[in-house]
Amino acid sequence: FKALTLDAWVVIILLAFMVADIATAQSGPIAPPSLSRYVDQSNLSQSDMASIRAFVEREAPRLASTDPAEAVQARSKLLNDLSGTRRVSPMFREQYTEVLEPHLRSALDGDNISAAVMAAQIASMLGTDGAVKILTDRLETRDEPRQAVRVWAAGGLGMLANAPTVSERRMTRALRSLAVAASEEPSWAVRRRAMMSLAAAVANERGDDAGQDAVREEAIERLGETMQETLRSIRTGDTQFMIALPPATTQVQNALLMANSPQQQAVYAEHLVPVLAGAHEAILESWDTIRSDPRSLAAAARFLDESELLLSVLTNTPQRNAQLSKAIMNGQRGPVQQAAEHWNPHRG
Repeated sequence: FKALTLDAWVVIILLAFMVADIATAQSGPIAPPSLSRYVDQSNLSQSDMASIRAFVEREAPRLASTDPAEAVQARSKLLNDLSGTRRVSPMFREQYTEVLEPHLRSALDGDNISAAVMAAQIASMLGTDGAVKILTDRLETRDEPRQAVRVWAAGGLGMLANAPTVSERRMTRALRSLAVAASEEPSWAVRRRAMMSLAAAVANERGDDAGQDAVREEAIERLGETMQETLRSIRTGDTQFMIALPPATTQVQNALLMANSPQQQAVYAEHLVPVLAGAHEAILESWDTIRSDPRSLAAAARFLDESELLLSVLTNTPQRNAQLSKAIMNGQRGPVQQAAEHWNPHRG
């Protein structure tokens, strides 16, 4: 064979580089092992976004894996760099949400309940208006028939209510949607989670610049409405909803301890006192049915005692030594009836 000329070697080398470039272009960017190098960036290049997309396209489909360990690992991978003490820039959150959204919606639309639940969990951690919209679209039974997914959609909004990167307007609209869905919700578990999220929004720490007061006031109004609707359900015989009430009153008590002005307490009183003052009557009307179910009975006992405490604080009256929990547990209607009459002037 004749020796190759220098020009021939140059051509061969150039062809090799061209083949390598074509192969790289066809295979696309390599997915990074994590997103840690991007999360605090306020300006992401096209190359950065290509790497982020590659990461999501590698991990997101694994949420639907038949291997539970693999699915959980994928969820962790998608969330790891959003948690902890490291700063996550609003720009990254927004662009990451845009990349993730079609994958999360695909998981939510699919038949794999586990994947749908994990998609809702991921959305709960994103801290963006887009994430709020993803969850709000899954609150009502006509849009999401699976109870487990509705539970996580309702719960996720409680987490996002505390995120200053979610706009005040989007959050207050979501709280209204949550209350409407909860008022028609057939599952006590979902309604309980909805009220817990509303109570969490009451206690939000978004800061003044992020609409803390507006979100709080919207949340307390919607919580009062939802509690009132729940008491109506109990009056009509759906006493399972009794189980939904105590977690909300517990959270409200904790939030009330943090109220730092008479104006805040006045907002609490406006929306909660008329509701709580009528709770005794609702329980009395369904007395036998509540007492026949141990879970409803325990919930009613706790709810009555917490309502008494809240009413005392919110109306600035001395706390009555009623011990209503003992009364209902022992089947004594008298003390509960006396409490109902005592608080009747405050009913709405």
